[in-house]
Amino acid sequence: MIVLGIESCGDIGSVALANEEKIIGEITINVKKNHSITLAPMVADLLKLANLEVKDLDAIAVDVGPGSFTGLRIGISLAASLAYGQDLPVVRVTGLDCLLSVGSRLVRVDDGVVDNVVIIPLIFGRKNEAYVLYEDEAKVVDAVEFLSQLKRDVKYLFIGDGYLAFKELIMELGLDCVEVDESFHYIKGNNIASCGIVGLEQGKGISPLSVEPLYLRRPEVDINLEKKLESNVSCKASLFEDTRGQNKFRNEDEK
Repeated sequence: MIVLGIESCGDIGSVALANEEKIIGEITINVKKNHSITLAPMVADLLKLANLEVKDLDAIAVDVGPGSFTGLRIGISLAASLAYGQDLPVVRVTGLDCLLSVGSRLVRVDDGVVDNVVIIPLIFGRKNEAYVLYEDEAKVVDAVEFLSQLKRDVKYLFIGDGYLAFKELIMELGLDCVEVDESFHYIKGNNIASCGIVGLEQGKGISPLSVEPLYLRRPEVDINLEKKLESNVSCKASLFEDTRGQNKFRNEDEK
């Protein structure tokens, strides 16, 4: 089977083609450009280079988050539109699960897992926030608070760009970490495609019309809109009370 993987939840835009045996090809960019401009042409170029068409694919896998709200929606929209046109299934891949898969492969030695290594996928959110998969729970945390509470007698593999963002803090806290090459901390199309193949084999392919993003916190635009609406309601209520008061005094004067 051949799966197209799409990654657009962060600064990196990446697309890849993979089958059960290998990564067929990948195009990755890390520039300050909108994924809505670059992602579709990258898919077209990759398919052309691989001498394939969308109809030759068995599924499309896409990172559904957590991450940039705009970026993940762009990736999901592209995956859904390509899949819908050819009646292909889409495999939802979360970035945290993808990083866990990458980390698990990195610590394997002779088909076994290194003892006492706790793998913690960590994706940078904003300011001091991070998205984390810990003890089978995906959540958004205050990075300083979360990292400060981790045990010191355990060896950790932090995997994801959150590790790069908070590496200095992790070192200051004295946490024992397994170091891996920086390139492994960035989710790329080949990671998504590989997870997509596994998901497809497990029967996790769904209709492109059913693909939903993973939000671990509410979008900032929704929060700001709610605050604006609350402010407007408060202002209107205050204005109403002022008007009632003015009418009351006016009525008393008329008496």
